Amino acid sequence: MRPIVCALALSALPVVAGGQGWSVSRYAAPPSADDLNATERALVPPHLGVGALLAVDWARALAGVPIENRVTAHLAATVGLFDRVQLGVVMPVVATQQLAGADSALAPGDLRVDARVRLLGLPRRGAGRLALAATLLIPTGSGAANAGDGAVGVVPRVLFELTNARDFIFAANLGVALRPGWENQLLARAGVTLPIVPRVLVTLETSFETLLRSPLAGGALSLEALAGIHHVSRTGLAFGLAAGPRLLDGEGSADLRVLGLVGYAPQPNEPTLAVADRDHDAVPDADDLCPELPAGVRPDSRRRGCPFVERAVPEAPPVVEPPAPPPNPDRDADGIANALDHCPDDAGPASPDPATHGCPHVYVSADRVVITQQPRFAIDHAQILPESAPLLLEVAAVLEAHPELVRLEVQGHTDDRSDQQYNYRLSQRRAESICNWLAGRGIARTRLVPRGYGRTRPLVDNATPVGRAVNRRVEFVVLERSPPATP
Repeated sequence: MRPIVCALALSALPVVAGGQGWSVSRYAAPPSADDLNATERALVPPHLGVGALLAVDWARALAGVPIENRVTAHLAATVGLFDRVQLGVVMPVVATQQLAGADSALAPGDLRVDARVRLLGLPRRGAGRLALAATLLIPTGSGAANAGDGAVGVVPRVLFELTNARDFIFAANLGVALRPGWENQLLARAGVTLPIVPRVLVTLETSFETLLRSPLAGGALSLEALAGIHHVSRTGLAFGLAAGPRLLDGEGSADLRVLGLVGYAPQPNEPTLAVADRDHDAVPDADDLCPELPAGVRPDSRRRGCPFVERAVPEAPPVVEPPAPPPNPDRDADGIANALDHCPDDAGPASPDPATHGCPHVYVSADRVVITQQPRFAIDHAQILPESAPLLLEVAAVLEAHPELVRLEVQGHTDDRSDQQYNYRLSQRRAESICNWLAGRGIARTRLVPRGYGRTRPLVDNATPVGRAVNRRVEFVVLERSPPATP
């Protein structure tokens, strides 16, 4: 079934029946590596972020012109301004082509100077964006090589996109190519993506154009389709590969087109949370019992933000053994009676949950290291947020104080939103982030086994936001203990 075309645009792709010395390229590379393989998105780079792109397309059997094969390289560079504007240039160069059986030499195309302004939608997050763009075509191309129009042109267009957090993208472009002395054209492109794994996308795209004055004339309508993959990493490195046939054989359309691209698209920095921390030990002052004294490499698990101090035990003078004292109703002196204290030998705060009432934030039970709070992650990512540092420092201190815990499984769990494969990968990455964080604080990496369970082990029903929050968690399960030392 032929794709439904709904929108495109980037550069003037002229069609002049029987003319000589005009550009016949039906593919115009988008200026940014954040765009799809052929369709522009409504994104703009971060302020002063500089991007670059190299796209190469091979076209076979161009309709209506004596070109059997053509290879064109497109060199592009962009810069972002104020998180609102993108400025860019694209220089196409015909690397090689066969003209009626004869090979031609290297030939420049028409230089494109591009501007894009985001009108609606957030810079990166949010469900949709709308932008306006315009390209100035400068006649630097070789007319003899059919690589340029030989006249100045302007290509205004509208860019629209819909996205979600799982890398689904629908992008549509619509514009016109205005060229004094040449035929004006209507240009449209549309693209949709489907994620294979996070940030690696299958792309399906179409490119359509026709003459404004006589849109149904012979050779006026062209339509090409492309299918491929596209990837932009979190660091901004990008690549794409696509191929496809023509569906309507307007002049200059390719019987088969194959293209590849590599580039760099600057990405915004992840937001960080600024908190007061006078002693720079990653424990916020509001929770630090020693705000002027760093916790150091061996923090005290019972006094948050304080270093562990070995306390000398004075030699007891010989005395007559006193009678046995009466039972202590609060052995850990945390103000909670032993009968109500779930951890009667480890001081901890009161809690509405009987399973953690009177327990410290981190403590060792028979089969696990229990945490009464949860580490925080960036939304839909495995990045640990700064406010999780105090809790993880306590986990590291407990593991250091309990060398008999030889191996622990660090489990990641999610709620039931999104499919199981996506949740499994997210929970696995989050478990690995916790292990790497603890290893960076001196815990042997061989003691930690990361494993993501996705949504397969909920603690409560996922029907409510509270239930889903409970099911999004990290657990530390003891896999192996060393036997107790014998006297």
